[in-house]
Amino acid sequence: MALESLCQSLGDQYCCRRCLLLKRLDLTISAFHWSDRAEAKGEAMKAVLIPIRETLTPESDVSIAHILAARADLSRLVPATSKAARRGTSCAINKVLMGNVPDRGGRPDELEAPMPSWQSRRDNGGGRKAGRHSWGGKKKKK
Repeated sequence: MALESLCQSLGDQYCCRRCLLLKRLDLTISAFHWSDRAEAKGEAMKAVLIPIRETLTPESDVSIAHILAARADLSRLVPATSKAARRGTSCAINKVLMGNVPDRGGRPDELEAPMPSWQSRRDNGGGRKAGRHSWGGKKKKK
């Protein structure tokens, strides 16, 4: 009973993850159809992709029997960037180097905190006690 409950829970998680991956696949495929060359070959692309995509479903056919029959060496994870993993996936596209690309940011630790708006300063009294002024405080960095 406990094993079936665990299997059901894992199956639900697996289904959720497969749904996400299938959605990403669908979006990636639709992005390929936006190019000018794809418009000319759109029907040929669909003829190849639709039968393959229809076979991919979110449901899993893994059962308790599969889990119990799995060998211990199947549980070892091999990093996707290891030489052993790359040996079976090498092709000509892997040797293509990207040129300079614009910096898109994505480093929140390098951003400065935003200045509070003037309205919020007035609402809470400006943040200083009455009678205390700091003339000639720290200068702004340029």
